Amino acid sequence: MTVSRAAWVAALSLALCGCDSILDLKDLESIDETEVWNNAALAEAYVDKMYDDNLPGWTTGDAGVSDESPGGDAYMYGQLTENSVNYWCIRSSSCPNPPYDRIRRINILLSEIDQGTIDTAVTKRMKGEAFFFRGWDYWELIKRYGGVPLILTPQALTDSLFVTRDSTSKVMRQIVADLDSAIALLPTIRATSGDDDGHLHKGTAMALKGRVLLYYASPQFNRTGDLTRWQNASDANRAARDSLVSWGFGLYPDFAGLWFVDMNKEAIFVRRYSFPLSTHNWAAATRPLSESQGASGANRPTWEMVQAFPMRNGRPITDPSAGYDTLYFWKNRDPRFYATIAYNGALWELSGKKGRRQWTYNGAESNNPTPSSFYTRKAVDPAATPFDAFNGHTQWIEIRFAEVLLNLAEAANAIGNTQEAYDQLTALRARAGVVPGTGLYGLDPGMSGAQLQDAILLERQIELAYEAKRSWDLRRNMLFESRLNGTKRHGLLITLKTDSAAVFNAIKDTVNLDSRYGSFFTHQVIALDRTFSISWHPEYYFYAILKDHINLNPHLQQTMGWPNGTFDPLP
Repeated sequence: MTVSRAAWVAALSLALCGCDSILDLKDLESIDETEVWNNAALAEAYVDKMYDDNLPGWTTGDAGVSDESPGGDAYMYGQLTENSVNYWCIRSSSCPNPPYDRIRRINILLSEIDQGTIDTAVTKRMKGEAFFFRGWDYWELIKRYGGVPLILTPQALTDSLFVTRDSTSKVMRQIVADLDSAIALLPTIRATSGDDDGHLHKGTAMALKGRVLLYYASPQFNRTGDLTRWQNASDANRAARDSLVSWGFGLYPDFAGLWFVDMNKEAIFVRRYSFPLSTHNWAAATRPLSESQGASGANRPTWEMVQAFPMRNGRPITDPSAGYDTLYFWKNRDPRFYATIAYNGALWELSGKKGRRQWTYNGAESNNPTPSSFYTRKAVDPAATPFDAFNGHTQWIEIRFAEVLLNLAEAANAIGNTQEAYDQLTALRARAGVVPGTGLYGLDPGMSGAQLQDAILLERQIELAYEAKRSWDLRRNMLFESRLNGTKRHGLLITLKTDSAAVFNAIKDTVNLDSRYGSFFTHQVIALDRTFSISWHPEYYFYAILKDHINLNPHLQQTMGWPNGTFDPLP
């Protein structure tokens, strides 16, 4: 695997101490900023640090803030305070890289690089990368808080540091302008070419612009249903899709394997890893503890997620003609089910153990059993040993081509382009291996408006499961209250029948459960939220600013809906 940019920076710092280079001559920390833009190697190191600072990566905390997995207690049980959400944090040992520190370093590049002597082709690409990441950083702020202070030049000590919050619409205009600048400046890179190595490219910026405009058109930001925003989102996502296709990007044929083929044609915005310099523990945290080390307990699928997957013919399990069996619930499901969910008795050859089955019935796991009776299989390489799982180097795909199609489908439906929306959904179901039937792959004919929107959100739920998208989809569509409030997430309690235990234990490694499951097991639905029901509060759609920020800067207004809040995040 090609070493990630973060890993390259670390390797560079080690290697430079013993080579004949201009970088040997001075302490890197003491180099004058203006020298950086006169030396290509220094400038490249600066940009590599910008990548390392800003690239998103694997996280195990998102699934619980939704109906995917238990967890997310403060969010899901209505217990957030002004100090609960610490994304816009103040530099500390627990927050070594705050958003505005990252933005400042980007602003330095954009303010100074043209004053240097580096080749213009190189500076063009670097500026494109900087514009992209500034747009990315402000987007990550605005989707949590609404309008924030918009700072586009490096602040000096002589500047007034008591900044105010700019309107959400003003910050959004700047985000789109930055992404447009990135699109103009970044190179065109063809999929799976030697140049497609994790660097940003024109297609990355186009895909992010499509996502940003889709979110901005969604109810969280667009309470009046302004169709102009939906048209802009549709145009941007169609342009992203068409351009990416022309450059060789598209759906990777193997849904389950797309995580394990580095920089395949579906990967648009990627963070790469390379052991031992840059690793993650996603797989270790997701696997059962018996096949893990150092981490466990994340991403346990709920019964609601298990039920969300349609049948292999594409029909929902609630359709009486679909063939769903309430006891043999795993049979004949959408193939994405088997790539996403590990259930009791599933063949899951973790650690390369041939014939290994995952047993989750009550008493089968003696140490940290899954409370739902399910595990997540997505992006978990079964060949990895427990050590490898804890030191994972599977690529994180923040945006893949499938999302571009889903973003286009949603925006197209909103402006009445029904057929275009259908086309994106059927393409995804065809890749997954759903039976085509009459050509709609199990989708209802004649859907439009709210009905088709529900179908698109379901497709997002199953296609992008456990990819840190579900919580944001519920949030931007303001669906937490209508769909989840007052409910509880559930799992299964699976019991091995006492009178069948001896027979089962003798044949458990070879038993065919497709016909004998009922002979050995019973199950009942149990609540995973045992103390409280879900209670998402309306003010959570735009979070509070930390009290420490407001104490340091009296010009900052608190978000409306929170104590003493006066800032309206909607205009």
